[in-house]
Amino acid sequence: MQKYSKIGISYFKGQYLPHLAVTLLFCLLSVCFVSFRNLELMQSAKILEMYVSLAGIFLMTPLLMPEQNVEIWQLEKSKATPMWQIYLVRLLLSSVLVAFVYTAFSLALEINDSAFLWDKMWICGISELFLLGAIGFAVSAITNQVVIGYMIAVIYYVANIGGRKYFGGLALFQMMEGKYDFAGRMFAVGIAVIVLSILIRERQK
Repeated sequence: MQKYSKIGISYFKGQYLPHLAVTLLFCLLSVCFVSFRNLELMQSAKILEMYVSLAGIFLMTPLLMPEQNVEIWQLEKSKATPMWQIYLVRLLLSSVLVAFVYTAFSLALEINDSAFLWDKMWICGISELFLLGAIGFAVSAITNQVVIGYMIAVIYYVANIGGRKYFGGLALFQMMEGKYDFAGRMFAVGIAVIVLSILIRERQK
């Protein structure tokens, strides 16, 4: 356990802090453009789904950025700890931070007397962040290009703004329509996409 803690702490301090800082800055800037005070349920959902959901992309897509350098990738693969375990440590770290960021904004809504359903909107919102992040992570894992991971995840987000009817149960922004039955599907697909991408990456040379 101590080994994995060191891996997580080393990555957080050496590689991940800038990405977390950018995420927090983006979320804080959103406060300048939208009000968190006295919002109705659908208005609260709009803020969480349209703005905070992007934190999933920011926090999960860049997890494999160190290995974009092939020499570093080969060096890490030569060590005793399997790469997939390193990836899982990073994913756990990012998932905790995703939940933290979303919870912080949920509390901000509640403190400002805005409507928020903890028993539904909390888990559903995090599932949207997780799915977006999983898409970015998977693409960057397979292509070894974090920029492409960002691009595909953002394209998925933008495509859902005007065409979410084409995405069925995996459509974003469902809370704005009063739907709260999609969290299980999104988590399941997100986990499957991550696992598959790691398996593909482990076979790459």
